[in-house]
Amino acid sequence: MLVATKKLLVITNMGPKASAPFQGQFVRAQVDELEAQGHPSAYHYMRWHSDSWLNRLLKYPVFFLDFLWRYMLSRQRYDLIHVHFFYPTIWLALLYRGLRNRQVKIVVTCHGSDIYHYQPPGKLYRWCAKQVQAWIFTSQALSEQFYFQAKPQRILSAGIQSRYAAARFQTRTEKDIDLLYVGALDRNKGMDRLLAMLPALRELHIVIAGTGPWQRQLEQAVADYPNVRLLGAQDAAALVKLYQRARCFISLSRNESFGLVMAEAMACYTPVVATDTDGAKAQITSGVTGYRVSQQQAEAQLCQQLVLAIKALLMLDEPEYRAMQQAGRQQAEQVLLPEVIHQLTQLYQEL
Repeated sequence: MLVATKKLLVITNMGPKASAPFQGQFVRAQVDELEAQGHPSAYHYMRWHSDSWLNRLLKYPVFFLDFLWRYMLSRQRYDLIHVHFFYPTIWLALLYRGLRNRQVKIVVTCHGSDIYHYQPPGKLYRWCAKQVQAWIFTSQALSEQFYFQAKPQRILSAGIQSRYAAARFQTRTEKDIDLLYVGALDRNKGMDRLLAMLPALRELHIVIAGTGPWQRQLEQAVADYPNVRLLGAQDAAALVKLYQRARCFISLSRNESFGLVMAEAMACYTPVVATDTDGAKAQITSGVTGYRVSQQQAEAQLCQQLVLAIKALLMLDEPEYRAMQQAGRQQAEQVLLPEVIHQLTQLYQEL
């Protein structure tokens, strides 16, 4: 077994905050599943995290100092470090290698913004990349956007929790939510697009679950659209029930490396309508597991095409809709967390 001889440390620059209480939970879920499979690991994440200006200014200095106190000054020695979100989180792993264990192996999982926001990459970014022993990308399209062909590498989703394996099949007539959105309420996730689409979706029962900077604008919209419900952040158990009740799930992201919420929805037998991001390309086959809409068009036209795709999905014949449900479920089963962790521990063993 891996941990019988090697000690693993998982690091991420994400952590929960008041406006996003479940942020970074997919990394925590990996750590929990590692332990469930007999591979316990230490876990360092951004504990001090909020939306205040002071936090934005000091969160990384505090994150680094917390790491120094917990791991650099600890007697425990780690042989393998897995970094989630490459930059600037990689500096913690490199600091550990330089001062505590020059033989430590570093694995990096790139999730999206750690590549999208660093194009073209600077000299320090490129130097740090050369220090990594193995790479994981959450989608093939994300890997292709990296500035060099990283080797060795694997394409591996962060994984969806095992509870989704037990999701109950419901027919379209048994479901009572026409359109569901789950996720952060911000511009990158397309909340401006959702607001623009609402006038054309008045006849649909729409549920929005999440928090973020666009929450106030969405709350104002709910007052004008009685068909829309804004629920706020929901825990995993509540999300399973929402996904099962939904006839269609919507993803409106501008950039999305994988999009676990799409996989969660499909695991609950709910087809997806999505903008054509890296994550949607990896999961959504138009006419099979849902519909993808190209972003290479004007915003007004894009919103119109999304509305048409939603209505087309909801108007499918029952056998066609059921086939789409089953295809989505089969797609999502490939990224259930136990299978993801099995592949992850194989990579650890190879190192």
